[in-house]
Amino acid sequence: MLHGYKIAAVCLSKLHDDTLLRFVQNLTEALRPHGWRVMVFMTGSDLYQKSAYDKGEAGIFDLLDPAFADAVLLFPNKLLDADCVSRIMERVRRANVPLLFVDGHCADCCCLNFDYTKGFSEVVRHLVEVHDVRDFHFIAGIEGNAFSEERIDVMRSVLAEYDIPFGEDDISYGQFWSEPAKAAVKRLIEEHRVPRAVVCANDTMAIAVSHELRYHGFRIPEDVIVTGFDGIDEIRYSTPKLTSAVSDFGELGERAAELCLMIGRGEPLPERVDILPQLVLQESCGCHQTKSLDALELISMTNNSFNRYQNEAEKLHEISSRIQASDTLEQVAEQLHDRIFYCLQVLLKKECIDFSLDPMVQHSASTYGNEMYVLANTNQPELDGQYLQTKDLVQGLPYILQEGMPLIFLALHSIDLPLGYLCFTFEGFNRQNYQKMYQEAMSLGVAIAGFRSRHYQQHLRGVVEATYKYDTLTGLFSRSVFLRQLAQIPVQSGQVYTVVLVDLDGLKTINDTYGHADGDFAIAAAAHCLHDVCMDGLCTRYGGDEFVSYLMQPVDVGKLYTALQNRLAEFNAISGKPYQISASIGIYQGTNESFEEMFAKADQIMYAEKSRKPHRRKT
Repeated sequence: MLHGYKIAAVCLSKLHDDTLLRFVQNLTEALRPHGWRVMVFMTGSDLYQKSAYDKGEAGIFDLLDPAFADAVLLFPNKLLDADCVSRIMERVRRANVPLLFVDGHCADCCCLNFDYTKGFSEVVRHLVEVHDVRDFHFIAGIEGNAFSEERIDVMRSVLAEYDIPFGEDDISYGQFWSEPAKAAVKRLIEEHRVPRAVVCANDTMAIAVSHELRYHGFRIPEDVIVTGFDGIDEIRYSTPKLTSAVSDFGELGERAAELCLMIGRGEPLPERVDILPQLVLQESCGCHQTKSLDALELISMTNNSFNRYQNEAEKLHEISSRIQASDTLEQVAEQLHDRIFYCLQVLLKKECIDFSLDPMVQHSASTYGNEMYVLANTNQPELDGQYLQTKDLVQGLPYILQEGMPLIFLALHSIDLPLGYLCFTFEGFNRQNYQKMYQEAMSLGVAIAGFRSRHYQQHLRGVVEATYKYDTLTGLFSRSVFLRQLAQIPVQSGQVYTVVLVDLDGLKTINDTYGHADGDFAIAAAAHCLHDVCMDGLCTRYGGDEFVSYLMQPVDVGKLYTALQNRLAEFNAISGKPYQISASIGIYQGTNESFEEMFAKADQIMYAEKSRKPHRRKT
C-alpha cells in the first residue's frame, strides 16, 4: 500500500500493443473506485533474444519493490526471458505478496488465462458443423512451439470426432508470420493440394494466406475458406473480413480486477480462471457481419497515426542531437520540456550526473542506487534538478495516485547499463500516447548516454591535461608547459623581467638518512615556498630539485631573497621533521634579454651561494 491506496503492480512488455492497453485500461477503471491504483513496469521488447539490450530493458523490474504492492500481475508469455520471470517471482514470494499469472501457467499461484484450446476448437467445429467442411489444411506457427503444437493437437482431436482424415501432409508451418505463411500456401497451390478450408494458428498468417490465394485467383470463401485466431483489429478491415476467435484482453483486465479485489478482502483465490475466446464469424468462412465499416475513416486514422509517428521520430532525433551537444544538465532539461513530451518524469541515477565516473561501468551496488536525480518533470518544470529517494519512485506520488491513472515505468539505459527510468502518467487512455512511450525511451536512452559519454571524455581530457600540465609532486607547471607559456609572452623593449632560481640543499642526505618519501616531502616544501612568495609569476619544477619562477615585473631582489628564506624558516618551524629544509637561491633581473640568458645568470648566482655552504657536494 502507498499513501492509503492498494497497489496492483503489472509486469509486461509492449504496452503499446492495443490488446494490452485494453487490459490496463479495464483493470484501472475497475479497481479505481475501490481504492486501488495500478503501476505498470514494462519493457519495449519481449526479452526473447536475451541480449545485452534486453538486460538493460529488464532492469525496470528491479524498481518494483514488492513491499509496496498488494498484488503483482505477471505476464510470462509477454516476457520470454525465463530467468527474468523467475527473478520477479522470487522477489514477490519472499515479500509474501499475492502473485497472479496472467495469460500463462504456474503450478503454485492463481492463473488467469484464455481457454485457447476450447476457443480454437470452436473455430474448427464451426467449419465442420455449419459449413460442412471435410477437407482441411492447417498452417501452424513455429515447429515445437507450445501454442503451435497445442493447436495442432486440437485440430487432430476435433476432426477425429467427426471421422475427418488429418495427417502430417495436412500441416504446414508459417512461423506465426506473413511471408512464411504465404510461402506455405503457395506450395499448396503449386502441388494442386488447395483444400476446402485453410485454418491458421493466428490472424496475421490468415490475412497473408487470404491475400496469396486471392492473388492466384481463388475466391474466398467460395473456393477456399480461411480462418485465423486471436482476433487482432485487422480482421475487421481485411478483404474479406476474417473469421477468428477474439481473446478479449479488456475482459481479462476486468477479471484480473475481480481477483485483486478478492485479495483486498482477504478471500482465497482460485487456482485458475479461464476465459473463453469469443467466436467472430465473418466473411472468410461464408458468414456475414451486419456492421459496416467506414474504410475512409480507417485510412484517415492510419495516415494520421503514421504521420504523427514520423513527425515525432524526426523531432526526437533532433532533440537527441541537441541533448548530446548540451553543456549542462539544465540545458538537457530544457530540451525535455519540448511540447513533444508531456505527463513525463525523467529520473537519472545519481552516478550518471557525476562525469568523473566511467559511463561504461555500473558503479552502484543495485540497479538504480538509493537516490535519483530528477532531470525533468514536464508537469512541474520548477522541480527539475531535485533529488529523490529511489523508494519514492517519482515526485508528487500522493497527488498522482489521487488522480487515479496508471503509472507506467520504463527503463532508461545504454545497452545493458541502467541510466535511470521514465514514468508516464497520462490523463486518459489515448492509444497514440501509449504507443510513443517506448519510442521516447529508446531515443532518450541514446541521447543521455551520448551526453554522459561526451562529458566523461571532457573530464578525461582535463585529467590528461592536468597530468601533463602540472608536476604531480609539487603542483607547479611541468617544464615543457612552462617553456611553452613562456614562449607566448611577448618581450617588450625596456621592460624589466626577473628570474628566480631555487635549488634544494642536501637532498641526497635527506634521501639517504630518512628515505625517499622524506626527500619528496622536502622537494614539495621548497616548491610550495617558491609559489607562495612568487605567486604572481610562472613557477615550474625545472629539474629534480630545481625550481624556477619568471616574474614579468621588476622586484626588490633583497626583499624577495629574504622573503624566500623566511618562508622556508616558517615551514621548518612547523614541519615536525628532524632536519631543516634549505635552498640556494639565484635572482637575476634583466631587460631585453632572453629567458635562457637570464636563467644562465641566475644559475651562476645560485651556484655561487651553494659553493659557500658546507657539505655542498651532498646535493
